[in-house]
Amino acid sequence: MKRLLVFLASMAAATSSFAYYGDYSSPSFELPGWLTFMGIIMIAWGILEIILFFKIWGMTNDVQALKKDHFCETTFETKGQMARYLRKNLVLGNMDNVKRILLQNFIDNVEHGYGELKTYGYVKDENGNDKWTSFEEQNLKESIRPYVENLQKQYEKIGEKLPVYIQRMECFGDYYKIFVKEDLTVEVEKKTEDKKD
Repeated sequence: MKRLLVFLASMAAATSSFAYYGDYSSPSFELPGWLTFMGIIMIAWGILEIILFFKIWGMTNDVQALKKDHFCETTFETKGQMARYLRKNLVLGNMDNVKRILLQNFIDNVEHGYGELKTYGYVKDENGNDKWTSFEEQNLKESIRPYVENLQKQYEKIGEKLPVYIQRMECFGDYYKIFVKEDLTVEVEKKTEDKKD
């Protein structure tokens, strides 16, 4: 509607530009009326496009804020930011958001801890020679109890009970059995095969 009004106003202002009041015999150059008219239209159009650009830019910020609030897609640069977010949601009674953030933090910490373990390296064999070895199997047996106990304390603070599947986790292998999709699909396939038999 605004565009139409601006367009009509610019047309009304530019109608006089079609009239030529100069002297046809004069040697000085003067722009034709239709060119002046089109120039005014283009300037109005350009201003409206700039306004529209900034409005859309503002809307993208609104969408990001909505995603953070309703889908809990929040990233925190510091622990203080996370603590403020958790306190705010606790006060508002958004326990689902609080639990989701605590679980996401747990998953991030476990993934980070696993990522810091050495995957390959040299070890001495029985003859004293260096041997290139994979530590992946050994890494899966490393304990994640400190991560689980930390999450349990956080859940106790908010008066919630930690899910049993997390309480039972002892090592990285247990974590990956639950959270890695391939393991879940293998178990489903085995169950369907057992039902057929």
